[in-house]
Amino acid sequence: MFIDYIAHQSLQSFYRACKRFESFDFSIEPTIVGKVKHCSYSDLDGITNFKNPEVIQKTISGRLFQGTIVEGSEKRSVIVKTWDFHLPMRDALQCLTTFCDEIELFTDERVNMHPNLVKLYRYCCDTRLALVFDEEFTGLVLSDVLLSDDFGWVERMKVATQLADLYSCLHENNIALDRLIPANIMIDMEFNIKVFDFGYVTNTFNVDDSFLDGARAPEILKGERTRTMKSDVYYFGILLLELMAKRKFSFAHVCCRVQTSIANAVKRGKKYLVHECFTEVDYPTALAITLLVFLCTDFDPDKRPSMKDVIDTLNAMGMGGRGETKKR
Repeated sequence: MFIDYIAHQSLQSFYRACKRFESFDFSIEPTIVGKVKHCSYSDLDGITNFKNPEVIQKTISGRLFQGTIVEGSEKRSVIVKTWDFHLPMRDALQCLTTFCDEIELFTDERVNMHPNLVKLYRYCCDTRLALVFDEEFTGLVLSDVLLSDDFGWVERMKVATQLADLYSCLHENNIALDRLIPANIMIDMEFNIKVFDFGYVTNTFNVDDSFLDGARAPEILKGERTRTMKSDVYYFGILLLELMAKRKFSFAHVCCRVQTSIANAVKRGKKYLVHECFTEVDYPTALAITLLVFLCTDFDPDKRPSMKDVIDTLNAMGMGGRGETKKR
């Protein structure tokens, strides 16, 4: 049919353009990348049939599905992330080429075994772009529990430390995750996390990011500079703020008010930005973690700490996996 022909030609054009736009040196052609094999669309359809009951949620690029892999007599649950498009045109190319970048990330042996990053099992670029992760969906993402009374201070700091460790590992290898939000982070009953989606994975920092939405660090919104590891630090600061304040923030709200809010809270000398329900958090800890958020979200990216500094600060506060603090 004519529509099928147009779609096929557009997809081929997209393949040719990938090499020009991708930030990593990765070919989209169906090959074995490390231990990760290409699968056909037929294989992918056997893993998940893309029906509504299997949809977990929307992602930045498309949707997340539940699936099942059958290997001999063994069956196990997986998740499938799709890049949803029909006729990819030039203005969407940069977003779509993150498919190549994510395969490069998930097959990079320097970082792909990090415990808080999902593990890539297969990838498909036959008719549909999709990644298959060898992970069972836990049933919850961080945004589901962010406001929960059952999500205590110790557990919140455990999550914060895991996130900081993942960022630090990636930064040591010159990789930036860009925007990371609670809806993109799986969390299990033991409060262990797995990150499955991000804004834009890159190991180069001189690319145009005008195709992305407005949820950006201040320096990117102002057009003064593009994404860097310091913009990652900003996004981590917002996540830490949401965890400690037990509150969801919009990036527009944060960008305009977070520094003023933190400064005023510090001046008042009360509970700072730690939610009042966390009575076990003493004042020195509340002040220290408030100041850490203040530094991470500084409008000047050059004044933000490195993620290694963030990890060191969390550990110095006794947050390294336990999150133990003295009661007031």
